[in-house]
Amino acid sequence: MLRGILKRTVVGGLSAGLLLNVVAVSEGSAEDKPRYAMLVRVLGNTAFELAGIGAQEAADELGVELIYTGPTENTAEGQVALINSLIAQKVDAIMLSANDATALTPSLKRAMKRGIDVVTWDQDAETAARALHIASATNELIALGPVKIALELTDGGGDVGIVSGPANSTTQNDWVNEMIRLTTDEPAYAGLNVVEVVYGDERSDKAYNEALGLVNKYPDLEAIVAYTSVGIAAASQMVQDQGLTGKVKVTGLGFPNEMVEHVLSGATPAFAIWNMSDVGYTTVYATHALVNEDITGAAGETISAGRMGDVAIGEGNVAVMGELFVYDEANVEAAAALIGAVGN
Repeated sequence: MLRGILKRTVVGGLSAGLLLNVVAVSEGSAEDKPRYAMLVRVLGNTAFELAGIGAQEAADELGVELIYTGPTENTAEGQVALINSLIAQKVDAIMLSANDATALTPSLKRAMKRGIDVVTWDQDAETAARALHIASATNELIALGPVKIALELTDGGGDVGIVSGPANSTTQNDWVNEMIRLTTDEPAYAGLNVVEVVYGDERSDKAYNEALGLVNKYPDLEAIVAYTSVGIAAASQMVQDQGLTGKVKVTGLGFPNEMVEHVLSGATPAFAIWNMSDVGYTTVYATHALVNEDITGAAGETISAGRMGDVAIGEGNVAVMGELFVYDEANVEAAAALIGAVGN
């Protein structure tokens, strides 16, 4: 199912291992390898640890030393302290997911003045404080992933309901609005008729009841698209409880470790999410190209990113990874097992 949408394997570096260095290395190394520091927003986050797996895979391929680190609490102060430590250790590059776009600017600028290349990923810093940003996806691509799946699950079209998070979530509203635009303005997706948007407020019980309300209100409903990991799991459970598996198909954004049961039951035949391992992998390749002066990070340049192929750099020195990764019965269990291994 949906093999045409699947672009890549779950993760090329399943056995690459994850180097959990907490900034405790000396200046230089025995092999005098370049040293790149991956600075996450907070330690212990599964998504970041998956990015670390991809980063280590790329580091092994390129022959560089990877330092994986982050604060124990998600604070700008914690990241600033680690940036200052990395500057003192004279690393070749800092790759960070910024937890505050402005508070980190002085320390990042200081790193750049010391000749350290700065690359952001996942969450950006101010443009002046980094050379390049690796974006998981744009709002348009995030909206598009579930739309493509819904179109295939409904055999080309039908009534679709949307489950979002809080009504005041700017990001999720952007995704919902883009889905509505796609289904009203783009002929390729015009077969999908969005009947209503409901809001689960990132609460499983509320999302469940809102999804139940959709199927009761619209008897011809063919699919539910949930732009929230809480919402997709709740809607899937509702479909199973109500005996609607196969009649109403659920898709959207979710995490493999939370969706195995729902995929195997048939309630959610497929769903999508950005692949954090791929983000980490691409970030290291992009950083290596900067360090070696193969690129400057300017718009119009191309990053040669190993198994990820070529990634174009666009306006604002931002390189967008591309379409979301699709999970279905063929790959969800392996992905969930990987996440479980990282979490242990």
